[in-house]
Amino acid sequence: MEELTVKLADGRDIGYAEYGTPEGTPVFYFHGGQESRLSAQFLDEPAHSAGIRIIAPERPGIGLSSPQPGRRFLDWASDIEGLADKLGIERFHIIGLSGGAPHALAVAQAIPNRVVTAAIVSGAAPADAPHSFRGMWFPVRMIHWFARMRTERPLQKFLEQDSRSLVKDPDGRIKQFQKYLPEPDRNLLTAQPHYALEFIAGSVESYRQGTEGVAQEYRLYVSDWGIDMASIPVPFDLWYGTDDRMAPLERGKFYASVLPQAKLHVLEHEAHFSLIRNHASAILQELIRVDG
Repeated sequence: MEELTVKLADGRDIGYAEYGTPEGTPVFYFHGGQESRLSAQFLDEPAHSAGIRIIAPERPGIGLSSPQPGRRFLDWASDIEGLADKLGIERFHIIGLSGGAPHALAVAQAIPNRVVTAAIVSGAAPADAPHSFRGMWFPVRMIHWFARMRTERPLQKFLEQDSRSLVKDPDGRIKQFQKYLPEPDRNLLTAQPHYALEFIAGSVESYRQGTEGVAQEYRLYVSDWGIDMASIPVPFDLWYGTDDRMAPLERGKFYASVLPQAKLHVLEHEAHFSLIRNHASAILQELIRVDG
């Protein structure tokens, strides 16, 4: 795949990939934590079928994107505005998957005049949101715990080990998924193993520059997001699965209670990997129901 980058106003590069229909309705897709521009590959076919152009940018320090020391979630809005300007896109839709959720919220708050509609899919929530960690898979809880520690070494050590294992033993990671993930995710990754391989490739790319970009993001997840959700005028669709152990349904209920324009879609017997892959077409169609 071609390695696409754009030079931002402050001299940093932002890396991105495109999927779907080049002349289609523009949708910016914000990947999850420990993911990259490659992680949106599964959206190529459903986006093409729906006449959608997916632009999947990478956050600072991830993949091809330059680091940005001291960044905040709201800084992401300036990056997306700069990328959209370079691509000649005035109005667009946005999706935040998992750890992409606060980035979608930041863009919707900072430049609402450019966002037509937005979606959060299996999204992260602020650490102080009610019941935010209830029912969460232990390894994910552990990463957040490390991120809260005053010393940075435990998180860095964990991510270094994660990076090495993804490269050296991808089959071991797939076996871990099949053993510990909820049944909907296990069934999906067993029936369609290419999804697991694509996910691993996207995660490996997230560590292209080392672990600091990923670590910086996890520290942001457990800090004050600096986002005033009650002031966001953009309509949001919220998609959560009942069996998700990475982004529990309580997070969707929280967003539905604080965002002024939000519709919560609860999908029975879906989990973190399965929901967006099994329902990508429906999510995209709902997102572009209003075209700017």
